Amino acid sequence: MSGGWNTIESDAGVFTFLIESLGVSNVQFEELISLDPDSLQQLNPIGVIFLFKYPTGEKPSRDKPLDGDFDFAAVETQEADKNVWFAAQTIQNACGTQALLSVLLNKTQQDGEGEVDIGPNLKEFKDFTSAFPADLRGEALSNSDLIRDVHNSFARSSPFVSDSSRLATDDDDVYHFIAYTSINSTLYELDGLQPAPIRHGDAGACPREIFADAVVPVLQRRIKRYPATEIRFNLLAMCEDLRVKAREVGDEVMLFREERKRREWRWENALRRHNFVEFIGEVMKGVARRKMEEEGGFQKWVEEGMASTQKRMEERKKRGQAGDEMDVS
Repeated sequence: MSGGWNTIESDAGVFTFLIESLGVSNVQFEELISLDPDSLQQLNPIGVIFLFKYPTGEKPSRDKPLDGDFDFAAVETQEADKNVWFAAQTIQNACGTQALLSVLLNKTQQDGEGEVDIGPNLKEFKDFTSAFPADLRGEALSNSDLIRDVHNSFARSSPFVSDSSRLATDDDDVYHFIAYTSINSTLYELDGLQPAPIRHGDAGACPREIFADAVVPVLQRRIKRYPATEIRFNLLAMCEDLRVKAREVGDEVMLFREERKRREWRWENALRRHNFVEFIGEVMKGVARRKMEEEGGFQKWVEEGMASTQKRMEERKKRGQAGDEMDVS
């Protein structure tokens, strides 16, 4: 891996264990396969993370977004209960973690009350950056060793990652994460590549109870900007740990299912961290060593391989001739 921020997958297991590693309690992610308000609301979502192909030729405007309205006042206000924690994205590959933090840091508990226990590490980070403007918050996030190290620990291990970077062109497939959540009963889109939070609808018109009904039309409008053939989208809901809900209602089946899901996520995350290139190389060395130790050694192995290849070529040629004869008749 490189020394910067590495790419991570849009995966419920990755994001769930990432925030747990940062100290967040009783929160998980669920992948949604359809834009159905009822299915989303059943999760009682704290927010959603949306992945889409970023239009590299599109230039952000400081005057008016393509949908909704910029709310500069929500970032600039000094009233703590009305201030929206928003950070500009200042480094590539960090947008996934930045999107989920944009939700979490606007849902923190105060004196034990509130929606999410983000833990001491993120609380300290929020307190440290609370007085910063959006660009400095982005720099603080980019330079946080703790957050970067946890983020990178969920990237796929690869010996072929390059530290070099270049500007994306219109021909590149570039993907971007953004967040949607209800803050002060107002639906916000939090995108670090925009100059401010984007408010959708009137202030105070989106309490959490109707978040799903409010956010789905916004997502549908965004998707409609793309050709009908574009299907590369991913939507993850941030919600309460479903194991907690299962224990509260005494649903043993649901609890078993969620515990099994956690075990699968843990196994998949372990595989992501492992570099299989060296393992495959050692297997190939072992096969070659064993073949060379057999009677006839390396030369016999090569001759058998050549004979097998020649046999397949002759069989393929015969099938081709038979096909030609059938076409003539």
